[in-house]
Amino acid sequence: MSGAPLTLSDGGLALTEPEVVGERRRTMVLAASSLGSCLVFVSGAVVAVALAEIGRDLRLSPLDLQWVINAELLPLAALTLTAGALGDRFGHKLMFLAGIALFGLGAGAIILAPGFGALVAGRFVQGLGEALILPNGLSVLGQAFPADRKARAVGIWSAAGAVASGAGPAIAGAMLDEGSWRSAFLMLLPLVAAALAAGAAWIPGDRRGRGARVDAGGAVLSIVGLGGLGAGLTGLTNGSGSGTWVFAALLAGLSCLAALFLTQRRLGERAMLPPSVFASRSVVGANLFTALLYGAFAVMLTLIPFVMIRGAQLPASLAGLAFLPLQLLITAVSPLAGTLCRRFGRRLPLFAGAAVVASACLLSLGIGSNAAYWEDIFPPILLLALGMSLAIAPLTTLVLTSVDADRAGTAAGINSAVSRAGSLIAIAMLGGVLQQGGPQLFSGFYAAMIGAAIASLLAALAVFIIEPGPHVDFIPRG
Repeated sequence: MSGAPLTLSDGGLALTEPEVVGERRRTMVLAASSLGSCLVFVSGAVVAVALAEIGRDLRLSPLDLQWVINAELLPLAALTLTAGALGDRFGHKLMFLAGIALFGLGAGAIILAPGFGALVAGRFVQGLGEALILPNGLSVLGQAFPADRKARAVGIWSAAGAVASGAGPAIAGAMLDEGSWRSAFLMLLPLVAAALAAGAAWIPGDRRGRGARVDAGGAVLSIVGLGGLGAGLTGLTNGSGSGTWVFAALLAGLSCLAALFLTQRRLGERAMLPPSVFASRSVVGANLFTALLYGAFAVMLTLIPFVMIRGAQLPASLAGLAFLPLQLLITAVSPLAGTLCRRFGRRLPLFAGAAVVASACLLSLGIGSNAAYWEDIFPPILLLALGMSLAIAPLTTLVLTSVDADRAGTAAGINSAVSRAGSLIAIAMLGGVLQQGGPQLFSGFYAAMIGAAIASLLAALAVFIIEPGPHVDFIPRG
């Protein structure tokens, strides 16, 4: 997935009390946190470009291709909040470095993978690492900077992620044209080594809260629940909906998610998902908006490079560059969204952003087997960038300001996890598209784009669940 919107979504996680560190050390912590977190944004973007070649080389089925993506998204969606609690208990620096090491192990497994099983295992290990990297990388960043400096530090961190996720697929596309998809993952290993060295040397040791509670049961229920639901939906869209295993996967997934809901209510404020966070209708509406909009976003980011390579026979290097304008536009335009919020209130920018994304999905119906980038592919990407720019920064601020200040970090973490869960469910429903190749690919692609447009319009309607009122800027505690 693209880094710019996710960095904006994740930025609210940097809500920890500052430590007393010098200016030079703060700069070094920012560099180390940014370098480690860039791994997450590069990885997803590289897979989007390499997916068609991976499937061709390893002779993977559409079902297999979906799990190449979702094997990473599943632990990211299910474990982000637990990973933050692990950092509270054992130290954010330690968990950050452990995440980078796991990411490197996963990348190595992918490079050497002889087939589907090893490939998906490597992707899952990568996702585990990423779930540790993101919340703990932002926590060490938040600890290093005082309240009046946090926003600028997170802005630099976000910009680094956007640059990395734009450059990563461009380099990967060039490597695919010249060699193997494995070389695109090989380029991650020097970054892993540099991130480990920088994190170990530059991030100061932090406090460990031995009494911090880790909701292991909630983590298991969430990963089995989302995994079962994803597997069942994937089976349905691949034409195996009558199989007993599909019914069993859906039943297991829904049962585990229901059990998660009940156990979280029983645990109350000690839960991974505290009920008080969802007492605000604005938080409920914002998370529903997030799941729908990020689902549509994931569909576009996955299918457009796939269709460019498999359907329109365009070079992988061009597919790698396809979303670079999106990174640049979101980074440039997102700061202006705050001005719109202050003038028009909290609902209108979100509604407009979702409506523009829906327009981008519909405009993608003009992409065909003879598609050219500037005439057919760039216009929907431009609209997608504009829509996400209008929505994501106001959405993050809304989530942070709709709960008590001491719950802002938890609310941001939940919203970040919801964005990944929405992406996971959306990818699980793409089997009909990935089954085809050449001109036949486009009928499934068009159906997916219409579905994404409907999801975006539902996101626009979800805005009306949010309580009306003026926009409130978030002031981080410190």
